[in-house]
Amino acid sequence: MRHLWSIVRGSRALVVVACALQAMCGALTVGAMVTVAGVVTRLIDPGEVHWPLVWTAVAALVATPLIHAASFAMSFTAGRRAEQRLRVDLADHVSRVPLGWFTDGAATARLGKAAGPDAAGVNGVVSEVAPMVVRYLTTSGLALVVLVLSAPILAAPVLVAVVAATTIQMRRMGGATAADADYEAALERLSARSLELVQGIEVVKIYGDVDASSDRFRSAVDGFGRAYTRREADQQRRGLAGEALASWNSVLAIVVVSGALLVWGGAADPTDLIVFLLLAWTVSRSVFAVPTALAAWRRTLLLLRAIGAITDVRRLEPPSSPAPAPAAPVSVEFESVSFCYGRGGPAVRNISLRLPAGSTTALVGRSGSGKSTLVRLLPRFWDPEEGRVLLGGVDVRDLTPDDLYRIVGFVFQDVQLLRRSIADNIALARPTARFAEIEAAARAAGIHDRILTLPRGYDSVIGDDAALSGGEAQRVSIARALVADAPVMVLDEPTSAADPESEAGILCALDVLTRGRTVLTIAHRLATIAAADRIVVLDDGAVVESGTHDELVAADGVYADMWRREARC
Repeated sequence: MRHLWSIVRGSRALVVVACALQAMCGALTVGAMVTVAGVVTRLIDPGEVHWPLVWTAVAALVATPLIHAASFAMSFTAGRRAEQRLRVDLADHVSRVPLGWFTDGAATARLGKAAGPDAAGVNGVVSEVAPMVVRYLTTSGLALVVLVLSAPILAAPVLVAVVAATTIQMRRMGGATAADADYEAALERLSARSLELVQGIEVVKIYGDVDASSDRFRSAVDGFGRAYTRREADQQRRGLAGEALASWNSVLAIVVVSGALLVWGGAADPTDLIVFLLLAWTVSRSVFAVPTALAAWRRTLLLLRAIGAITDVRRLEPPSSPAPAPAAPVSVEFESVSFCYGRGGPAVRNISLRLPAGSTTALVGRSGSGKSTLVRLLPRFWDPEEGRVLLGGVDVRDLTPDDLYRIVGFVFQDVQLLRRSIADNIALARPTARFAEIEAAARAAGIHDRILTLPRGYDSVIGDDAALSGGEAQRVSIARALVADAPVMVLDEPTSAADPESEAGILCALDVLTRGRTVLTIAHRLATIAAADRIVVLDDGAVVESGTHDELVAADGVYADMWRREARC
């Protein structure tokens, strides 16, 4: 509730007033029915029209839809504001979470869901569910009170039916059944088979497994259909008694039969039946209002928990007293750094390295040795749990994000180009860059000639009229880094996905990029980093060797063994 109340901040008054107006609608509905019953009773005995009651009933009936419209205008405004506020809050929060969080595909999928359907779901709860539940509960509650006060004996059978139906409906809304579990399992199988069919269609066709794959998909579809039918039948069966008891026809039948018996036995007055007949339909709503409210609240809990999984991620707060950014050239130092992802042992353990300004340091080691983790601590994808990362002697945690990313540039193996023009993608780090600078960077990265072949040259938009290969996209990212002109460069296997021809071009572009800069690089091929000023070998998150290529080969240790294995391939 606190989380939901926080989301609707700025619109809380609208929500409260909207719910109050719906409660008023419920009270007016009951009041109108009571007044109409009074009009009819007076028409019967003493046979006169009581015009004040008539106009009171008309006023209540006319006012109800107007108040309802005003309430929904407010609640929908509040819902839209809450949805917008939620998306803004999410954007503000994720802009401050560690960059490493975005490397988790599941986390980014949760963000997309939270900012999309989950935010819209919160809008629905605020704008529709909450006001209507208030109205239903108010109408039904007041109707029951009036019925009990009017004729307690006549109200007894109605109350028994309502309590019984509500109990049945509440049990229906209880825990998951075997049919529910089968449905969820069938839905999961269908999703898996659909993904397999879509993503693996090329492999399936090449290896002649089309029929078998299609059969698996059809089997999953049939299984889901059967599970869905069983679940619906089970829910209908479980809710049948409650719906039958709570329906208008059932309540009316109970009122007519019990009323006739009580009037015949002299325990009730015939005119008492009038108000019961008019209000009985509103009583049935209480049976459905409570389960509806519970279902809405459960959906809201799921939405808020999904959103909370994102907002609970610890943010990297900017320093309260930022340190001045160091001037180029900038050295890099890892000072007794350790970091753990929270599962298993530490990813890096007590690593101390110093990268002199203008030097190139390469990290090598088997998969999972901690290379990518270490380089990602430099641009604050995460903060170390122990130790410090220094740029020019300044702790990266003491730098503002703007200063940090002006000092540290990146070229990663997974290139991310935005759906913008080629020029905008190159100038992303410095939007004020002149076109001459953009073109010079593209020439240095070896991508200028390819850009000119595109329909609109540098104005061609990625995904619209510009389709680049992996190697070409990598060169665009190198041009981007050249425009950024950061004095420290992080390279994480930038040629890992390139073919030999593309790799040669990328290496030439990287040679231009790294001149005069402090470079920390990871390479999947040792030959590409043999000329590095220093090569650091990691294993199980710790430094096991360090030196130049010649020194490490002569030492005949881990690096020499890796070098010989690569030479044999």
